[in-house]
Amino acid sequence: MEKVWIVLQESNVDGELIINPTPCKTLEIAKKVLSDEKELILNESYHFGKVNNTDDDIAEFEIEESDTSFYINDPCDDYYEDIKILEKEVIVKMG
Repeated sequence: MEKVWIVLQESNVDGELIINPTPCKTLEIAKKVLSDEKELILNESYHFGKVNNTDDDIAEFEIEESDTSFYINDPCDDYYEDIKILEKEVIVKMG
C-alpha cells in the first residue's frame, strides 16, 4: 500500500456545494497546495477577498485554521470555504 494525501476543498457559493479534491504524493506538497488555496481565497476571491482590506472586515468572518486545515465562513451569507488535508492509503495493483 502507498500513502497519498488529498487536499479536499469544499466551497459553498450561494447554496451551491462545490467539492474539489487534489491528490498529492507528499504531505509537504499537500501543505503547499493548502497554503496556495488559502492565499487565493483571502486575496483574490470575490467574496472573501475583502478580508485583507481592513481590520473591521475580518470581524465579519469566522476563520479557523491549523497546519492541515483552513475554514472561513460568512455567518451573514451563504458562503464558506473548507480545505483540509486527508491522509489515505491506496492499494497499488502490480501488473
